[in-house]
Amino acid sequence: MLSEFFNVERIMDFCYKIWYFLVINFLFVISNIPVLLFLLLVGGSQIRTYLPLFLLSLAPMAPALSAVMYAMTRLLHGTDLGARKDYWKGYKSGFLKKLVLGIAHAFVVLVFWTNIEFFTFQMPFLPLIILFILLFVLSILLIPPLYLLASRYEMTNLQLVKTAIVLMFAKPIMTLGNVAAVAIVLVAYEMVAGTAVLFMGSVCGFLIVFMNQKVLKELESRNTPNERVNETAKL
Repeated sequence: MLSEFFNVERIMDFCYKIWYFLVINFLFVISNIPVLLFLLLVGGSQIRTYLPLFLLSLAPMAPALSAVMYAMTRLLHGTDLGARKDYWKGYKSGFLKKLVLGIAHAFVVLVFWTNIEFFTFQMPFLPLIILFILLFVLSILLIPPLYLLASRYEMTNLQLVKTAIVLMFAKPIMTLGNVAAVAIVLVAYEMVAGTAVLFMGSVCGFLIVFMNQKVLKELESRNTPNERVNETAKL
C-alpha cells in the first residue's frame, strides 16, 4: 500500500500536471496585458465609466481563452506536448478570426449595456430595460461555449455564434455547469487569493472543458467526416 502511495511515476505525473496548470495560467495572464494595464492604470472601480475602453482591452482575451481550452482539451485527452507548445499552438491557430470574434462580442456587450443605461436613466422604460438586461446576461453566458467551440472546430465566426447559442439553450445543464465552474474559481479566489491567482485561468478552463466533454462528443458524432478531420487536425 505504501509503495502505491509513494509511486514515483504517479508523483511525477501529479507534479507535471501542477506545472502544466501553472504555466498555462501564466501564459494566459501575459496574453492579456492590455486588460492588466487598464486595471493598473485606470482601476477596476472605473470600469463602468470607461466601459468601451475596458471592453476593447478585453479583445485579446478571445484567442487567449481559446488557447487555454485547447490546452486543457489536450491534457484531458492525454495528447499534450507540453504547456508552452499546447498553449501557443491553440493561441496562434485562427488568431485573427478569434480576435475579430472577441472584438465583435465586446461590441455586442457594449451595445446591450448602453441600452440598459439609456432606458434606465435617460428614457425610463421597464420592458426594454428587462429585455436588454436579459440580452446582456445571455451575451456573458455565451462566453464559455463560444470560445470552447472556437478552440476545437474550424468554423466561421457566424457558425460558432449560432452553434454556441443553440448549445446554450438546448443544453441548460451545460450552461449551469459553466456558471458553476466560474463560481468555484471565484470562491477559491475569495478564500485563498494568493494561491488561486496562480491557477484561476487554467483551472476555470479545465472545469469548463471537463464539464462539456459529453456535449462535445454528441456534437462531434453528428459532424460530417470532413468536419471530424478538421477537428482532429486542430488537436
